[in-house]
Amino acid sequence: MKSQHLGMYLATCVMAVALTGCGRQDAAPTAANTPDPAAAKAAELEAREQQLAQREAEIKAKEAEQEAVRRAEAEAAEREAAKVAAARKAADEAAAKRAAAKKAAESRPAAVARNPTPPPVAAPVATPVEVRAGTQLVVALASDVTTKTAKVGDQFEARLATALRSGDRLVAPEGARVTGTITEVVSGSSQIGAVPALGLRFDQLELADGRQMAIRGELQQLGQSEKGTDAAKILGGAAAGAVIGHQIKHGTKGKVIGGILGGAAGAVVAKNTGSEVLLQAGSQLTIALEQGFVVTQPAS
Repeated sequence: MKSQHLGMYLATCVMAVALTGCGRQDAAPTAANTPDPAAAKAAELEAREQQLAQREAEIKAKEAEQEAVRRAEAEAAEREAAKVAAARKAADEAAAKRAAAKKAAESRPAAVARNPTPPPVAAPVATPVEVRAGTQLVVALASDVTTKTAKVGDQFEARLATALRSGDRLVAPEGARVTGTITEVVSGSSQIGAVPALGLRFDQLELADGRQMAIRGELQQLGQSEKGTDAAKILGGAAAGAVIGHQIKHGTKGKVIGGILGGAAGAVVAKNTGSEVLLQAGSQLTIALEQGFVVTQPAS
């Protein structure tokens, strides 16, 4: 009996200890699950702040969108206003042009009546100018020409000493260029006993308008200053009066000849003197045109 009571007592103790342990285990979680008021309040404040920040961001985004829309609408309105202004300006300018054209058209008949258009001036008609065969030209040599150095075919140049006219029309002015060719050369110093002679032909004349006219001119006579000079250079002063060349004779046309009448005497003189024909620059020669020509010039 006593043993039974002891067993029951022990069992009761074990149950009491077990129940005490369970009570502790249940009490611990309960204490751990109890919320901290400060932490809860902080969490609540943080949540509210996040909500406020999100709302502010949404408001700003909406305001930016609205501003962009307003800006776009304003720019569109400005462009439309500019188009309207440009169209109005174009219309005003067109109207002004029409008004000016109408005014000019209305005033044109009166202006024409006051200032009639003058009739067109007829261009001057080109008329032919004839220079006949036999016309004489006085020319001055541009450089020395001598039988000592000249060769057949050499070119030489002269200038008109007096203007060439046909009636009242100027054909070539004073100073116009005349070119020629050496056709014959006989040197007294290179050929013993030879009578020096120089053949000249004039080939081209520069006209008043600058054109070049082909001519055929033959020497007629020397100028007064060249007669004595040429004779003295060839024969010396004593025989100057007997020189042929100051006046061209038949059969020697186009030549300046040195010598005296009588071939023997001329040969002796030429042999002793070594004579040459020398025409200095500036020497004046009279030439005659063998053929005439016609030039066309505007009527003056």
